[in-house]
Amino acid sequence: MRKIIRKIIPYSIRNKVVNRNIGKTIDIYKQNPKKLNGKLKKVSVIIPNYNYETFIEERIDSIIKQTYPIYELIILDDNSTDNSVKKIKEIIKKYEKNIKIQLDINEKNSGSVFSQWQKGFQIAKGDYIWIAEADDSCSPYFLENVMKGFEDKTVVLSYAESMRIDENNRIISTSCRDWMAGINDTRWKKSYIHSSEIEIKEALSVCNTIPNVSAVVFKKANQVQLIEEAKQFSISGDWYLYYKLLQGHSIAYCHKSLNYFRKHNKSTSTIAKKEVELEELLKIQQDIRQHYQLTSEQLLKQTYRYGNLSKEVDSKFLEKVQHMMVKKIAWIIPHPIKGSGGIRTMIQNANFLSNSGFLCDIYVEEDYMNDSDTMKRRIQDYYGQCNCNVYVGIALRMEYDLIFATYSILTADYVRHIDHVKHKAYFIQDYEPWFEPMGGTYLDMERTYRYGLQGISIGNWLAQKINSEYDMPMASFPFCADLKVYRKLENIQKEKALCFIYQPEKSRRCSKLGFEAITLVKKLRPDVKIYIYGSSADIALDYEVENLHIIPIEKCNELYNRCTVGLCISASNPSRIPFEMMAAGLPVVDLYRENNLYDIPTDGVLLADTTPEAIATALIQILDDEKLQEKMSKVGIQYMKDYPLERGYQDFLKTVNQILEGKTIVDIKKELLYKKAPVRASQEVLDINYWIRPIPIPCSPTGKKMRFLVRLKRFIIRKLKGQE
Repeated sequence: MRKIIRKIIPYSIRNKVVNRNIGKTIDIYKQNPKKLNGKLKKVSVIIPNYNYETFIEERIDSIIKQTYPIYELIILDDNSTDNSVKKIKEIIKKYEKNIKIQLDINEKNSGSVFSQWQKGFQIAKGDYIWIAEADDSCSPYFLENVMKGFEDKTVVLSYAESMRIDENNRIISTSCRDWMAGINDTRWKKSYIHSSEIEIKEALSVCNTIPNVSAVVFKKANQVQLIEEAKQFSISGDWYLYYKLLQGHSIAYCHKSLNYFRKHNKSTSTIAKKEVELEELLKIQQDIRQHYQLTSEQLLKQTYRYGNLSKEVDSKFLEKVQHMMVKKIAWIIPHPIKGSGGIRTMIQNANFLSNSGFLCDIYVEEDYMNDSDTMKRRIQDYYGQCNCNVYVGIALRMEYDLIFATYSILTADYVRHIDHVKHKAYFIQDYEPWFEPMGGTYLDMERTYRYGLQGISIGNWLAQKINSEYDMPMASFPFCADLKVYRKLENIQKEKALCFIYQPEKSRRCSKLGFEAITLVKKLRPDVKIYIYGSSADIALDYEVENLHIIPIEKCNELYNRCTVGLCISASNPSRIPFEMMAAGLPVVDLYRENNLYDIPTDGVLLADTTPEAIATALIQILDDEKLQEKMSKVGIQYMKDYPLERGYQDFLKTVNQILEGKTIVDIKKELLYKKAPVRASQEVLDINYWIRPIPIPCSPTGKKMRFLVRLKRFIIRKLKGQE
């Protein structure tokens, strides 16, 4: 019905109806509702007062008139210089026969409203505390509605919506929801009970979404200690208190405007005050980011909250607090390819930065097929959760602190020429010129290493190669594995089987070389079962192979636990796969080449000469030797215990922080990790290598006319192709 009304009635008319009470005067004395009976919770009301003689009587009356009877009233006067104390004493005489009232007067002004709050919590005997500020007022139904929130035993803080009034009780605004519109324009239209996780991440992470403490009732807990911590904030201490008190508990909200929050015209805001406000805001936002994983949207809202305020302070002060602001990072990535481990690594590291409090946006080159929403869904479908914003088109939506190139075709050129970015880096996962034949594209890709970008690579070999050959500053993080996924499984039946990562679309995976080696193994050990996986492509062989195609990572771990040996070939930078196989306890065979010697450990993997015969020999050694299987399995698992994904992420994060600090990082480890000799081809294998030799085709007895017709046919096909 509300949706229909919104469509039918123009906004201007609806706005007038909603705001019809603005300018009207609130009069709490017009209502004299009946008191509630029965067993009620003990609510202690604390009124901190300093020079509010004008409002104190209405404040006390608004509390006494509550339909929900209070347990006690504690009035704390902070050495007022007006006639507040005299007036309070007169009011006490009027009510002291019907209610327990206590007046506590400071001999010296405390200088802090939080000290008064703290004293109130210490004095109060009730189980629930309502800090009713002396210049505010409320509906007689305030306490009745707010106390309903505590029917949920997890709730430690319950509050109501606030109506803003001026010094003459005229309504300025019927609610404070307009202050929260930048966070969510519908969230506070209905009452709710939320967990601390939801409330902090979706509301309090941005700003203080409880604008007036008079609207709040607390369940008595450790507030005295928390208020002591809150004293470090002269403006935002209430926000800090709400955030800390809520942790591990719940909050209740009543959408009715039952609290009357008085705004005074005489309040002024100086540059110094704005600087204090900005610094305190940034401290609390940063603290929340360190304890909660915020989404990109929530991080963006944090930047909106302090964005305008940061424009109103001195530039030198802004530099001082810059480190506490949300750091914005853009990633320029190639089009997603299903099963691509490289792009998965980009997404994983971007996710980690996002979970660590960085605002990460991913930009994908325009393909004229996908919009930003469908592209994000594709990324999530291919690689799992993506915590970043995803945009189609390389047109930056904002200014960034850091931007990453990720692939040597175009992304590095984009990054090189983008202006208004403080720092530029190159996330390098492979020596990509090797993906192309020597020529223009090869040289274009190679040239990107000379652009002067800060490089971050996965693995030591790649960092060393690019630094030594192109003088590019390089840092690296190690090959790691998700040890929650890749691990030893006790309930999987071990098979005499070999698994091979088959990706014919990637030449560096050496599919032909791998199958030649497997053919020799199959001829010598026909009982070995062969599994291939990693691509949607099919293949026809003269022996049985089970093609699993692209499988989820959990299924990969099951496969590694089922097999006796794994074959993973990479002719350039090492793949993550041997490390994931080791984590699962699977012995691995790869190539003995320079790219593998700096990152692969001795005894966890066998590296073989770059021939099918040598690879087959290494596979057969493992298949035939149970002691070797057991040794390699133990070494692999033990080695990978020191390399969970989190270690790689932390090393990456350390480098990112150093770049953001303006440091140029060169962190190269040149020591060889693999110290064994390569596995050479055995005589047993060499004796049957005729199975993989090319078979010469003898001259066919075809006549000259037939050969002429074949040449003519090919000539016509070439001409037709040239016309297309």
